[in-house]
Amino acid sequence: MSRRTAFAVALAAASFANTAVNADPLVLRLHGPAQFEFAGYYAALWQGFYTEAGLDVEIRPGAGRGQAPIDPVRELTEGRAQFGTGGTELAVRAAQGLPVVLLAPIFQQSGAAVYYRADTDFSSPAALGKAKLARLPPSNILEIELATALRAEGIDPAKLKTVAIEPINIAAALADKTVDAAIGSAWELPWLARAKGVALKSFDPGDYRVEFYGDTLFALKRLARTEPDTVRRFRAASLKGWDYVLQHPHEMAGQLTATLPAPPGIADAPGFAAYQLEVARRLARYPEVPLGHSNPDRWNRIEASLLGAGAVLRTVDADDFVYDPDADARSRADFRAFAILGATLFVGLLITALFWLRWRRPAPASARRGARPTAAPVQPATRPAARPSVQTTEALVDAPVVATRPEPAPADLNGVLNRLERTIRRRLPRGGTLRLSLLPELWRCSGDEQTVQKLLLDLVAGAASELKTGGQLIIGTRNYAFDEASVLATPGAEIGEFVRVTVRDSGPGLSDEALDRVFDPALTTRPSAAAAAVALRRLGGFVRVESAEGVGTAVHLYFPRIAAAGATATDKAAAAAE
Repeated sequence: MSRRTAFAVALAAASFANTAVNADPLVLRLHGPAQFEFAGYYAALWQGFYTEAGLDVEIRPGAGRGQAPIDPVRELTEGRAQFGTGGTELAVRAAQGLPVVLLAPIFQQSGAAVYYRADTDFSSPAALGKAKLARLPPSNILEIELATALRAEGIDPAKLKTVAIEPINIAAALADKTVDAAIGSAWELPWLARAKGVALKSFDPGDYRVEFYGDTLFALKRLARTEPDTVRRFRAASLKGWDYVLQHPHEMAGQLTATLPAPPGIADAPGFAAYQLEVARRLARYPEVPLGHSNPDRWNRIEASLLGAGAVLRTVDADDFVYDPDADARSRADFRAFAILGATLFVGLLITALFWLRWRRPAPASARRGARPTAAPVQPATRPAARPSVQTTEALVDAPVVATRPEPAPADLNGVLNRLERTIRRRLPRGGTLRLSLLPELWRCSGDEQTVQKLLLDLVAGAASELKTGGQLIIGTRNYAFDEASVLATPGAEIGEFVRVTVRDSGPGLSDEALDRVFDPALTTRPSAAAAAVALRRLGGFVRVESAEGVGTAVHLYFPRIAAAGATATDKAAAAAE
C-alpha cells in the first residue's frame, strides 16, 4: 500500500471513528415517569428544536409510582446521562459537595403542599398541632420541605403527632382517615385523591418560608466547563420546547397521551394530562416570569432554610452551582467596557496635556501691558417693585399644575423591625429568645411607621406575657398575593397583594373558645390583636390569628401593598417569584 493510500485509509478510519463517537446521543434523565410534567423536553424533541441546535437527544423517563427510584444525579456522575431533572434535592446535593450545575428552573414553585380533607381545617403549620400528620421517610424531599416550613414558624416537627406513611399510600391514608394531613405533590396527589372520591384542601409551605423552585434542568460542572456550547444550546432548545408547550398545551397533552405509555397507576391518561397541564401553567408563572429565571440569592435562602431544618450540614454560595447564561456576554461586555475606559483615560490625559502646554505659553505683549476695560452700556431705568413678582406669578399659572399634598410614604416593615429589635428583646422575659425572619425583597405597604411600631410593640407585649422562661418569639415578614382561588383556602383573607407581619410565640396557646372571641374587645385575652384588627381594617388590610394549645399563638397582620410607581404586572410577578 502506498503512503498516499495508507494516509487516505487512516483519515477515513479517523473520520468513521469520529462519526461513531458523535453518533452517541446526549441523554436526558428525568426524575419521574413520562407525563405532562416533562412535556417541554418532549416538545423540544418532537418539534425538532434539539435537531435545529445540532443536538441528538434521547429522553429516558424516571421510575413510576411504586417502582424503585432512579437517581438522575447518580446517572450523570456515572456517565449514563449528560443532563437531568430534579427538584429541591439538587440544592441538597450541591451542599453535599456533588458537582452539579443548575441550568434552568422550569417551575417557579415546587408544587409541594400540605393536603387535608375538605371537611377539616388544618390550613397552617400551627393548625397541624391538632392533626395526625403523615410522616414520610426522612430523606424524602417533600418531608424536608415540610420541615423547613415548620422550623420557620418555630414548630418542632418532633412534637407533632405523626403516622409513618410511604408516599405512594398518602391518598389512601387521607381517604380512610389514617392521617388528617400530609405533605404531597400537586402533580399527582389531588388527582389520586379525587379518584378515591376524596376532596382535598391545601396550604403552601412556601407561604411560611422562602419559596422553593420546582423542576430544574441540571448538568455536571465538568460538562459545563469542557463543552459550554453544548450546554448552552441544550438549555436554549429545552426552554424553547417549554415555551411551545405553554403556548400549545392541549396539542402537547394530546400528543403525549397518543405517543407515550400511560403513567403507572393512572387509568385516565388524557384526563391526567389535562390536569397536569393546569398545574404546569400555575407553577411556571409564565409569561409573567421568564422561563428558566433563576435568582442566586433565592437559592442561597433555600439552602439556609435547609440548613435550619437539618437537611444539610453546610451551605455553599449559589454562584458555585447556579448556571449563568449571560456569563460569556458579560465577559465580552466587560472587555469592551475596559477598552472604552482605557480610551477615555487616554483622551483625558491628552486634553490635560494640551491645556497645560497652552497655560505655559507666554501671553501676547498687549495682554502683558494691560488693556483699558470697556465700560458696560448703561441700561435704561426699570421699575424695581412689583413687576418681577407679576412675571413669576404668570409663569406659575402657565406651568402644569402639580399637587401640593404629598403622598403618604410607604412603610418599610423590615426597617421598622430592625430598628425595634433591641426594644423587643428588652420586653421578653428572662431567658426568652427572639428570632427575626425577614424577607429581603419585601414590598412596601400602606401605614405610617408610628402606627406600625405601636401595633408591633403592643403585640410583642401580649405575646411576651404568655412566654415562660426560655420561650421563643418569632417575628417574620412575607409577601402575599391572594386571588379568587387562594383566598378560599385562607379564612378571613381578601383578594389583593399584601405584606404580612407575623408575631408568633411559643406560649401555651389559646383554647378554641378563646380563639373564637379573640377579636371581641370585651372578651378577648389578646386585646392587642383586637386593636390591630380595627387598625388594619382602616388601612384596607386584615388580621388572622392562629393558635394551638401546647404549640403557641401567631398573629398575622396583612398590610395592603403599595406598588412602586411604574411597576408592571411582569415586575410584580418577578418580585413575587423571588
